[in-house]
Amino acid sequence: MPLHPDAAAFLQAMADIAQPPEATVQEFRDAAAKLVRTDPPLDIGKVEDVAIAGGDGQPLTLRIYTPEGEGPFAAAVWTRGGSFTRTTLDQMDPLRRATAKIVGCVVVAVDQRLSPEASYPDPLNDGDAALQWTFAHAAELNVDPGRIGIAGESSGGNLAASLAVRSHRRGSPKLAFQLLFAPLVDASLSSPSIEEFADGYVLTKRQLVWAYDQYAPGVDRQNPEISPLLAGDFTDLPPAVVITIENDPVRDEGELYAQRLAAAGVKVKQQRIEGMVHHFPGPQAMPVFFGLCRELLAEID
Repeated sequence: MPLHPDAAAFLQAMADIAQPPEATVQEFRDAAAKLVRTDPPLDIGKVEDVAIAGGDGQPLTLRIYTPEGEGPFAAAVWTRGGSFTRTTLDQMDPLRRATAKIVGCVVVAVDQRLSPEASYPDPLNDGDAALQWTFAHAAELNVDPGRIGIAGESSGGNLAASLAVRSHRRGSPKLAFQLLFAPLVDASLSSPSIEEFADGYVLTKRQLVWAYDQYAPGVDRQNPEISPLLAGDFTDLPPAVVITIENDPVRDEGELYAQRLAAAGVKVKQQRIEGMVHHFPGPQAMPVFFGLCRELLAEID
């Protein structure tokens, strides 16, 4: 369908903002900070920061969002997006609060290390450490250990899906679900939408090449820990919600990931948000995502 007027206005507003690879990493981070809304925070049951041992043994911050209610709750360990190189816990706070409140699950937001300062597998190991910690502390978090899963958007979706693959191959922990919003799941950048939307939609093919070069320099792009779409065996991977965006270079790889899960007998809820772009999914996108997440979690109770 045609580009939504709000998405078109967003693209126009972003036209003069430098993007990688022309922008430096710091300029890219500063641009993200300027886009953050400053609405009053949404009230939820409880928000607290905890420090755990990260993937390198150094302190790793988790921000834990607990909804109102008695529990025990499902829990989503959420690795944040930002082309592997930017965003902070504070910048992602509104979405995490809304997820906890509307979906009714605990959100464990992971402050994983950013690239290029930390490259693969360090950010992935941070997510892994957060998963292991959440399972070990389920009782004190008022979380059902049988309903702990992984979540992520964009590059955070890459980390989330990669953790699902890693956990499955290792045999633990057994994840109950994966919640993926516009995920990057194919570092080989081989799907048709990569070329269809290679330029002109803020997220470009050149930016994706740059982002993977920051995160995984010199790593084989077929490695399933950076390309979970290429995992091969999808049998018994966790049930999934996969949201894709119509005018998005990573649209097709996300939809193919959902199709391969479904073909392997995995429960999948997938929907495309029409008329929107990767960095501006539109106001209708999150209600769809929240609704599918609620449906999936209800089915795995």
